[in-house]
Formats: sequence, structure tokens, C-alpha cells
Amino acid sequence: MSDSRTVHPSSSGDEGAPPAASGITRQMVRGSAVIMVASGVTIVLGFVRSVLLARFLLPEHFGVVGLAMVFVILGNRLRSFGLTSALLHKQTDSGPYYTTFFTLHTVMVVGGVVLFVALTPLVVNFYPGVDVLAPVMVVLFVVTSVGALNRIQETVLRMHFRFDRLAWVNIASAVAMTVVAPYLAWRGWGVWSLVAQEAAGILTRAVLLWGPWRAGAVRFGWEPTAARWLVRFGLANWVSINTNYLLERFDDFWVGTALGSTALGFYNRAYEFARYPRRLVATSLVTVMTPVFARLQHDRQHLSRAFFRVVSLLIRVGLLVSGSILVVTPEFVYYVLGDRWLPMVFTLQLMTIYMVLDPLLILGNNLLLALGIPEAVARARLLQLVFFVPGVILGARFAGIHGVALVADGMLLLGIGVVYRYARRHVTYSLWRMMGWPLFAVAGAMAVLLLGFGPQTLQSPQPPLIALVKWGVYVLVFGGILGTAERRELVRMVTQFYRLWRTTSAPPAVEVNNGVNT
Repeated sequence: MSDSRTVHPSSSGDEGAPPAASGITRQMVRGSAVIMVASGVTIVLGFVRSVLLARFLLPEHFGVVGLAMVFVILGNRLRSFGLTSALLHKQTDSGPYYTTFFTLHTVMVVGGVVLFVALTPLVVNFYPGVDVLAPVMVVLFVVTSVGALNRIQETVLRMHFRFDRLAWVNIASAVAMTVVAPYLAWRGWGVWSLVAQEAAGILTRAVLLWGPWRAGAVRFGWEPTAARWLVRFGLANWVSINTNYLLERFDDFWVGTALGSTALGFYNRAYEFARYPRRLVATSLVTVMTPVFARLQHDRQHLSRAFFRVVSLLIRVGLLVSGSILVVTPEFVYYVLGDRWLPMVFTLQLMTIYMVLDPLLILGNNLLLALGIPEAVARARLLQLVFFVPGVILGARFAGIHGVALVADGMLLLGIGVVYRYARRHVTYSLWRMMGWPLFAVAGAMAVLLLGFGPQTLQSPQPPLIALVKWGVYVLVFGGILGTAERRELVRMVTQFYRLWRTTSAPPAVEVNNGVNT
């Protein structure tokens, strides 16, 4: 049965779409293309940087910085209060809401630095064997505080769909990090080369965002009504943000504390490589889609269509990329990173599940935030936390970093189930049409590989030619099954996006809602 609200997001075209919705769709297509091209450049640079750093540094160097970042990110999350999401939902870059936001955000950033520096000596007392932890923590927190101020400009640029500027900022930041960090690691800076990597990227962004490409004005002000709304919106989002911090960093904290910095180095690198699909596809699409969701929040039909298309794309690309990585993980680690990193092979293979699930959860969370219901995200993350914390402790106890990776996968699956159940109240979608055939294609490709090559080829390094053949078989079988089953759908989707791109010479002007509560 269906009612009048039921839509079919996969139907062809945008026939009958209101001009505003059609214009937003065109902006979405152009913005996605620009950001994804930039992401392709940054992910290549990031991959090269990660390989060089793995060659020049030891696992314990990554472990020290990973442990420091646990506390640095905690400090950043505690002070953030979710104000940038509130501003994006409000869709304003002037008036009392903007000036009050600017004041609150700046005061929290500066106050956070003072408090963090004062509390650092108390934290490092628990890690007497890590001599450089205190200075590393302080420098990283000061640097990331600059990044927190950068988010003011980034939010306004996203609000105005200026994804071209964001793309160039991302590329410039990646170039700076790729030049600075490997060079210093090669010169023997050790842990400090990783600190310099963060500093180079954030300071490059600051120069561009607060210089030639500044979008938001530097305006301080205070309006009690606006402050109360921002705090009320931010409170639910603050709970969600800090719960998410525990979900993202409790595993690092526990591995570093219970298993040591070397084990954390292996886990940290596996986690880092598992996040590349997010950087290549998910971050690009979420950057574009969050303001699109906010703009379409009162149009269920077009909101559903946009949500369906993006989730479907994330699933298909995610399964293609993660499966490709899984089948050649032993060879990648052995030939590219070096044999000292072989203990992380199985952990990285387990994290390929994370590669698929993580972007889907990020998109679902940002949909709910764009719709102005951060409390739903907070509830989902609290449920994940109840599962994750004891799971990590038990996983580390009985299976080391492999057990922790498996628990991380389960945590994401739980979160997706909860978040997408909330999403159904606002968008209409079919789970089978989203993921049925892609999952069948993965199963078919893995079955062919196991029957043709045997399970041992997925566990230990093989000659490079065998690795290339394994990768080719997976891609061909996966693509063949999916292409046969969804040929018409894929052609229709490509045609729609091509038409939207071709018929739009420039993004239409965007009207900004100045302080009106939507």
C-alpha cells in the first residue's frame, strides 16, 4: 500500500520540479563535480604522503601523535557546541544570529585554548613513559584552534554553494602538508613532522579563508534571543558531537592505553587508510548535500530524490573501492609500506567494512542535522556508545587491534540502522533499490576470487602480477554483475546529471534567509 506522499526517487528526470528545486539540483551536480575533482587530487597527495611517512617513521611515532589527538580532539569537541551546524540550518550570514554566532564561537575557541593548556599537565601524568606528549598536545591544540576559526568561513562558503573556493582551499592545504611533513620526516624530525603536517594544512587554509576568499564578515555582536536559540540548538548537537568523539576516538584511547603506542601505531595507520574513501567521495558529497538538504527540507519529494541518489552512489562506489582494497591488502602493505607494517594486514581488511559504512552514516547524520533535528542524531550516537565502549574493551582484551576493528564495524552498522529509521519520517526510499544488487555483486566477485585463487591469497603477500590479476577479477565481476542488473538505471542517472551539467552555465543566485527561523 502507498499513500499520496510516496515517491519514487529513482524515477527519471526532474519533470515538474519547481524552479528552486531544479536550480538546487543543478548546484548540487556542479558542486559535487568540483569537490570530487578536488578530492581526487587531495586523496592522491594524501596517499603519497601517508606512504612516505610510513617509510620514514616508526609505528610508535604515529602512536604518540594518535594518543595526543585523542585529547586534542576531545578539547575541540567540548568547546565547539555545534554552533556551525546551527548557523547552516539558519541559512544566514548577517544580522543578529550571525553576529551572535561569531561572538560565541570565537569566545569558546579562545577560552578552550586557555583551559586546555592549564589541564595538560594533569593528563600527561597518566603517561609517564611518553616524554613528548605534553608539548605535542599543546602545539596541536593551538593549531587546531585556528582550524576551529576557519570553520566560520567554511560554513558561509557552503551556505552560498561556493564549492569552487572550498575545492581550491582543500588542494592548497593538501599540497602544503605533502611538502612539509615528508621532508621533515626524512630529515629526522620524528613525531614533530606529524605535528608539522597538521600545522601546514590548517595554516594554509587560514591564509586563504581569512584572506582573499573570505566569505563571512568579522562582526561581533550579541542578541539574547539569537543566543538562546543557538545554545538550545547547540546543546542537542553538542551531546551528539561529543558522543561521536567517543565513538571515533575511544578505540585510539583504549588501544594506546591498554596495548601501547606501537599497537596504536598499527591501528592508527589501518584506520587512516580506511578513511580514504570518505575523503574521496563522502566528504565531497556531504559538503555539497548538507546545505542542499537544508534548502529542500520542506519539499519531501525532491529531498527524497536527492537523498536516494547520493546514498545509492555511496554504496556502489564504496563497495567497489573497499572490495578492491581488501583483495590486495597484503601486497599493498608489504610492497608499498614495508614488511614492518604486516601486523596490520588483517586489521585493514576488517576496516574495509568501515569504508563502506562510514560515509553512509555521515550522510544520514547530516541529513537529520540539516532538517533541524540534532536530538535524533544524539540519540543514535548514545546507543552506539553503549555498544562501542564495552565492545572495544572486550575486543582489545580477547583479539587485540583486530577485535577493536570488528567492534568499530558493528558500531557503524548499529548507527546506520537507527539514523535511517529516523530518516524515513522525512524521506522515502527503498532499501533494495539502494543496496540489493551491489551486495549481490560483491558476493559474486568474492566467491569467484575464493574459488579461483584460494583463501591464502587474501592472507599473505603474493607476487605483484597475482595482486593485479586479483584486483582485475574483482572489478570485472563486480562491475559485470552490477552493470547487467542496473544498466538502464545507470544510463538514466548519468544522462540526468549530464543534462543538468550541460544546461547550466553558472550556479543561480542564492537568496539568504537573514535570521528567519525556518
